[in-house]
Amino acid sequence: MMLARYTRAIGATVVLAMLSLLIFEAYAVWDASRRTPQILAIWLAKPQALPLSALSAEQKDILLQVEDPAFYTHKGVDVSSPGQGMTTITQGLVKFLYFDGFQPGFAKIEQSLIARFVLDQSLSKDQQLALFINHAYFGSINGREVRGLAGAAEVYSGKPFDQLTRDDYIGLIAMLIGPNEVRPDNKRIFDERVSRIKALLDGKCQPQGVFDPTYKACATRS
Repeated sequence: MMLARYTRAIGATVVLAMLSLLIFEAYAVWDASRRTPQILAIWLAKPQALPLSALSAEQKDILLQVEDPAFYTHKGVDVSSPGQGMTTITQGLVKFLYFDGFQPGFAKIEQSLIARFVLDQSLSKDQQLALFINHAYFGSINGREVRGLAGAAEVYSGKPFDQLTRDDYIGLIAMLIGPNEVRPDNKRIFDERVSRIKALLDGKCQPQGVFDPTYKACATRS
């Protein structure tokens, strides 16, 4: 008898917790939707150092193949494309447009819901990509954040974006997975990441499922 009551009490607590989470996340999505017009008006009005048209077809393909293979077909969230990992470009935009001090955990659920039901329905794919290439995080130098491909090109390659070689560009894309660790001055880790991306682009290997953004099968063989 006591065990049955205890089990029912635990079950009721779990249901209540799940309902509370559902209500909380529903409110978060509603609030994000309410704030979206103002957020986008501010960010779309900012000067863009790099128009999307500045990327060649190959550069655009490299970016998407590494960062978001199904970008133009998914609806903000992708849980199936090999190599995708946990964050699409749309989710990445949500992280800095809607959050201050993003912390993994329940915020990841909120991030995914906003990407799926708010941001992807509010911006075209090209608008999303234009925002991403101008505001993606490329680490910090002397306490200052490096943002966007144009800024990263100047800081890490010492060149304007339109003078980057293919290798220069791949090096920048390689950083996006974790720019405070994968960076040119951390040579071993940086070179390995670049090598794996080149192997992927050359068709020498494939990601081993959605949770393989590091391309284990592309690892350098010693």
